[in-house]
Amino acid sequence: MIKDNYPSLESLFNDLDHPNPNINKQAAIQMYRYWPKESKARLIQNLNSTNVDLRRKSVKALSLFGKDITTELINIYFSNTNYIIRVSCLKILVIVASNHNLMDFREEINKLINSAIKDDSTEITLTIISFLRQIGKDSLPCLKNLCRDENVLRAKAAITAIIEISDSSTQEFLKNISIDSSLDSLIRDSAAEALKIKVN
Repeated sequence: MIKDNYPSLESLFNDLDHPNPNINKQAAIQMYRYWPKESKARLIQNLNSTNVDLRRKSVKALSLFGKDITTELINIYFSNTNYIIRVSCLKILVIVASNHNLMDFREEINKLINSAIKDDSTEITLTIISFLRQIGKDSLPCLKNLCRDENVLRAKAAITAIIEISDSSTQEFLKNISIDSSLDSLIRDSAAEALKIKVN
C-alpha cells in the first residue's frame, strides 16, 4: 500500500475524538499501523492535556504500541516533574503489562517502581500498585514489603493487589499481617478482610 492511500493522520485524530469507543480503537490501531512515529509524538503531547477525555483516549492509544514504547515511557516519567504526565505514563504501562511480559525491561522497570512507590500522591500510589499487580508473582516481594508501609493507603492497596495474585504463600502472609500489632489497625483489618476473600 502506498502512503497516498493511507488514512490521513488528521482524520485518525478526528476519529480518536469521536464519542464512539469502537471508532476510537480503530483509529488508534490505524495510527500504529500507518503513522507510528507521527501519531506517537502527538499522543505523547496529549498526556499533558487539560482535556481529561482526550488524555484517557491517548493513554489507550499509546498502550497499543505495546512493549515497543516501554523504555520511552519510563524515560518520559523520569524526565518530567509534571504529575499528570507521570500518572499517564504509569497508566499506559499498566495496560501494556496486562498484555505483554515486560521482563526484558527488568532493570528499567525496577528503577521506575522504586521511584514511584516513594511518591505519596494517591493516584501514583494506586497506579504503580496496579502495575505491580499486572506483573504478577514477580512483584510479590515488593508488594509484601508495601503491606507494612507507614502509608496506610499504600499498604491497603498492596494487600488488595496480593489477593488477586495466585500464590500459595499469600494466605499465611496475610494472616501474619492481620495479627501484627505493630501495624496500623486499618492495615490489619484490610488483611483480615482479604483473608476472607482468599478463603472464599
